[in-house]
Amino acid sequence: MLKRVRPMAWIALLAGIMAFSFQGTRGLWDPDEGRYTNVALEMMQSGDYFVPHRNYETLHVTKPPVTYWALAASMQSLGRNEWAARLPMALAFILTVLLVFQLGRTFAATRPWLPAVIYLSSPLPFFAANIITTDTLLAFAETAAVLAFVRYRFDGKSTHYLDGMWALFGLAFMIKGPPGLLPLLAILAWQWRNGGIKLMFRPLGLLLFMVIGFTWFFLITQQKPELLDYFLHHEVADRIASGTHDRNSQWYGGLLVYLPTLLVGALPWLAIVLWNSRKPGPWKPLQPKTAFLLCWIALPLAVFMLSRSRLPLYILPLFVPVSLLVAGRLKNVPFNTRHVLWLVLWLVLLLAAKGAVGYMPHKQDARAFARQLQQVLPTKPHELAFVNSKASYGLRFYLDAGIETISIDKFLGPQPISDAKFDDEMQSEILEIEHDRYFLVPKKQLLAFTDFLAENHYSYASLGTVDKFEVLTIYPETP
Repeated sequence: MLKRVRPMAWIALLAGIMAFSFQGTRGLWDPDEGRYTNVALEMMQSGDYFVPHRNYETLHVTKPPVTYWALAASMQSLGRNEWAARLPMALAFILTVLLVFQLGRTFAATRPWLPAVIYLSSPLPFFAANIITTDTLLAFAETAAVLAFVRYRFDGKSTHYLDGMWALFGLAFMIKGPPGLLPLLAILAWQWRNGGIKLMFRPLGLLLFMVIGFTWFFLITQQKPELLDYFLHHEVADRIASGTHDRNSQWYGGLLVYLPTLLVGALPWLAIVLWNSRKPGPWKPLQPKTAFLLCWIALPLAVFMLSRSRLPLYILPLFVPVSLLVAGRLKNVPFNTRHVLWLVLWLVLLLAAKGAVGYMPHKQDARAFARQLQQVLPTKPHELAFVNSKASYGLRFYLDAGIETISIDKFLGPQPISDAKFDDEMQSEILEIEHDRYFLVPKKQLLAFTDFLAENHYSYASLGTVDKFEVLTIYPETP
């Protein structure tokens, strides 16, 4: 028992060092980190943990609320700081590494620790653990679900593991919606091809899946029926079949995004395997376990390739089967003191890069932006209104101010119920009585903004320039 626990304890320690080092060094980066923390802070302030909002007026249901709940729980417990905000991702990374270790007992029995080491030292999983998104949490839930299936299918454990698998896929669905079910697609395809597909659909497992995965969606669409169309069309159909979300939607976008992500994100391990495979031996039939790992990679990757919304972190969960496959190809490669030293050097380089990024200036650093704003604002802001521009939602974290996006022009037709480009029209915004409200206007929009104020009998005072924005306060003209 001691021999089995000791490697896992060392892996946990190593994963903790990689996850927690420099975790709170850099400020929040917009847009993703600022947006997620903003929604979590809105939940904490309003007390409404059921319906996510980006401000008190505007819904933000582009993702289910699990990530926001995790952020809110961490910041409620540990305070409003960058370390606490990133803690859920760090913990999810550590747990995923330990799950990969457990999978290694099945897929790399002679070196079960090797897949875990490969995963924690691959650049994409390592750096993703320092970014506030849904993807590291999703990787944990998906890996746990697949591990439950593996325990049943390859390790001969009880069929109750399938109930656990369905429950965990329900959690994955509650983290990111349909993308969380892509490994389930691979599992069902595998079972259909190899027999036993009927055994997968256990009543208890399906009930757990539906309760965990769909209760929130059911309740919120009952409360706001218009969200059903939003979820099905904007968040599913448009992401798959259109360029609405403007995320590498070109026909070649998958090749442009995912191939470099796989090659660079799995360094140096994938390069080592390719080097060792430069002289291929005789062809051998695929073993069932290897075929399953390939299915786990290929089917989700094919869906990501065909989808018109593509970002590198979408394929983060696939680095689990990639790590297992790579470990299998390295199972006969000697691992001696020299290799340990090279590994230590690589880990130090990764940590050094993480630390360097933490101290380097970044144009989307909300902490630096907040410090610059504080130098020109006469009072603590209650609200910051971005005019005809994308907002820096990370300012909510540092200045505790509500963030809005305002259009100078009137809206043409109804706006999306969530994820609208603007929260309000300027015509309506000036009628609201707000104290300590400041407008951030891009310099190229300044003339249009001041013309609008003049037409509506408002005056303004410029407080200064921060980055590309002119910071203004407005007030009605006196008769």
